[in-house]
Amino acid sequence: MDKNCIICGNSLSLLMNDKILDKYSIDYYLCNNCKCIQTETPYWLQEAYSSSIALSDTGIMSRNIDVCKKLTMILKRYFNPASKVVDYGGGYGILTRMLRDNGIDAYWSDKYTENLLARGFEYDGHSFVDAIVAFEVIEHLPNPLEEIKEILSKTNCFIFSVSILKKFDYKSNKEWWYFSPETGQHIFFPSKNTLQYIAKALNVTYFNLWGLQILSRNIRFSKIRNLDLFFHYIWQGINYRLQSKKRFIPKTSEDRLLLINQQIISKENG
Repeated sequence: MDKNCIICGNSLSLLMNDKILDKYSIDYYLCNNCKCIQTETPYWLQEAYSSSIALSDTGIMSRNIDVCKKLTMILKRYFNPASKVVDYGGGYGILTRMLRDNGIDAYWSDKYTENLLARGFEYDGHSFVDAIVAFEVIEHLPNPLEEIKEILSKTNCFIFSVSILKKFDYKSNKEWWYFSPETGQHIFFPSKNTLQYIAKALNVTYFNLWGLQILSRNIRFSKIRNLDLFFHYIWQGINYRLQSKKRFIPKTSEDRLLLINQQIISKENG
């Protein structure tokens, strides 16, 4: 086996062989250097993405609600109201729309999925922005280091989610739900060591805040205890309207008028 690690380039050890999509028998490899798990070259991806959102992804709404709460608190704590944020791999536009409803100037980006809920707020693909976020994306990437490098060429702060490896001796992909063998879409599984290696390789600082992974050049994020997070949730619920009126004004009505005006102008020019 002459394959090398897609992150650090070191040699890999065969970890296990198991089925995905209930039909293909594939190998999973462990990198003994940066401690990630990766599949063999994923020849099955076209079939795996016959539907970009997996049928079994029943947690899509609850996950977006949870992420939106955490992300809104982080953005309001460390960024200013004029900050532009891009949801990379934004799917149907759920998170982008929710962030805008929370007063965040958020934009959608996704190469493979139709924007249904955040139409009119597509990222142009090249502008430098204050933060790029990506949720349930990294584990899908055949070349995660190169893609993260590309993301960090367009921002100083990359915030993302991924389930971190806690053990390295799996015998079957059924031992951990995150392997998701029924979809065939998860092909890369980093550990904390992996993310620290990526940060060093790309000359950024790595943080883990409330289960979100952050790679940043210009912001020093502080760790906040779970108890503090609990009180942040309470504060956000009780005082949401007051907070919004002070600094971050919900863009729901503003966006509606903006899009209506754009449609009117488009018809007039047509």
